[in-house]
Amino acid sequence: MKHSLTVLLFTCLYLISLPISATEVDKEKGTTVAHKTDELSKIIAKAPKISGYLQTGWNYTTAGSGSSSFQAKRLRLITDGTVTPKLAFRLQIEAFNGIAGSTNGNGQKNIQVMDAFATYTFNSAFKIRAGQYYIPLGYENYDISPATLETVDFSNICYRIVCRNPYEYNFVDYGRDLGIMVMGDLFPSQEGFNHLSYNLSLTNGSIPSKDDSNKSKDIITAVTLRPLKYWNIKASYGWGEYTHMPNQSESKYNEMNRMIIGTWYNNPKGFDFRTEYGFLKGNNDSFDERGAYVLLGYHILTKSGEFLPTIRYDKYEDMVNETSPNNYDRILAALTFQPKTNFKLQLNYQHGFYSSEASEVIGKEGFDQIQLMGIFKF
Repeated sequence: MKHSLTVLLFTCLYLISLPISATEVDKEKGTTVAHKTDELSKIIAKAPKISGYLQTGWNYTTAGSGSSSFQAKRLRLITDGTVTPKLAFRLQIEAFNGIAGSTNGNGQKNIQVMDAFATYTFNSAFKIRAGQYYIPLGYENYDISPATLETVDFSNICYRIVCRNPYEYNFVDYGRDLGIMVMGDLFPSQEGFNHLSYNLSLTNGSIPSKDDSNKSKDIITAVTLRPLKYWNIKASYGWGEYTHMPNQSESKYNEMNRMIIGTWYNNPKGFDFRTEYGFLKGNNDSFDERGAYVLLGYHILTKSGEFLPTIRYDKYEDMVNETSPNNYDRILAALTFQPKTNFKLQLNYQHGFYSSEASEVIGKEGFDQIQLMGIFKF
């Protein structure tokens, strides 16, 4: 018996000392590789996501002295990251920034921080955003980006009422400001959308990436009602106190009111209809401007890609500077072709009609513009 146990013990030791077979080695390697791959996937999942787009092409216009030029309109670089499951951040940089006063000595475009904010989500009904972000006035500045817009450029409501900072009367700031905003979505439907969304924003009312120029803050509120999945109604209002330009009054507390109301129906397999009305008004009739637009398009889905023919009519009035070239009606016809999700081609033609007062000073009744642009996403 003792001899048998001894033989069994040495046999087990011998078998343990033998090398692992090729099959077993492969299995072990496979397990190790799978484990390392899983760890790498977790690291990549937690890493910030890099994305962006380039919008470039050709622009011809008879406005002013006229021009015909190849353009790099936008090069947006976007970083989205998650700090915790509830805390996220975004950084967006514009590499072809043409903001007035920010180009270099040769008039060349430069780099500008567009967005730099963090968002904490308590739940879908209550979120807090802090930093430099796009203000929630109207549809085009908040709900749409240049990469998703039906046309090459926004309407004058967006450019003049939303994207012009009151720090200086004609300072374009892309609708960004520094502050804090509370927002959320309420009353979820069974179709996967919320019937009500809200925004309440408190910002400097000054130049982006710069401290406030006075002690007052801009207040902007917006409410979006969605009766149907593809249809919503939005009302937004902003109040603030701005500083005059250096060559004007030294007062730092000049009241400014902005309001935009509109409605939007957009079926990704059918009609796209949007219209907005807005005004911008200062105290003591320092400025008084108003505008409106109507856009109609139709999504045509084919095997080669999506076609989106669009027409838009917009009107803008400067009630104080009646001879300003911003006083005009404009008709636009556009065609967008998107063969891939990361590329689309845009062809826009528009004709503007100056008001009689502006036409007399400018020396022409209107202008024409043709734009051929490609958007390349990554």
